[in-house]
Amino acid sequence: RVTLGGVEVDRTVTGVLASRATALDVRIEQFSMQVNGQELIKDCTIELNSGRRYGLLGMNGSGKSNLLAALANREVPVPPHIDIYHLREEAEPSERTALEAVVDHIKIEVNRLQKLEAAVLAQGGPGDERLQPIYERLEELDPATFEARAAELLHGLGFDRPMMARATKDMSGGWRMRVALARALFAAPALLLLDEP
Repeated sequence: RVTLGGVEVDRTVTGVLASRATALDVRIEQFSMQVNGQELIKDCTIELNSGRRYGLLGMNGSGKSNLLAALANREVPVPPHIDIYHLREEAEPSERTALEAVVDHIKIEVNRLQKLEAAVLAQGGPGDERLQPIYERLEELDPATFEARAAELLHGLGFDRPMMARATKDMSGGWRMRVALARALFAAPALLLLDEP
């Protein structure tokens, strides 16, 4: 049982990882998904290639959100070195400003990447192919540029300086969704799942 959009659902997901466990591309074969006893997807292949963008089209209730949630929750064998960001709701209302909310999230992301680097080094050694994208991402996430990059992303999403300095608790849901989107774009995960942002 899982909760999706505040509603508890009984979701069963199966699939077999067909790509190499260390690859950046993910291929899951024999993927099937049932929700509350109804089969929504049966025996298909999911192929997610690094650097590509995909879209899901379907009627309401066809399982799009459940599919994204199943991937994000790793209910199918997505390798642990593939970082996933599932954007499904706006940033929480708090005393933190829009700019602080984005920067705080990136500090957490750097910490996560450093832990992932240590785990990959321990498991595969310094020649492991999974390390290169981690090193590239850590190099991009220079703490000296956090605030400037976060401000640039927020500006691109329609924020002016006064709006960036406003507490998220004083923003509408639409503006908080833009804060959440800025977090996701700044984090630049290997797999970004956007569920109706």
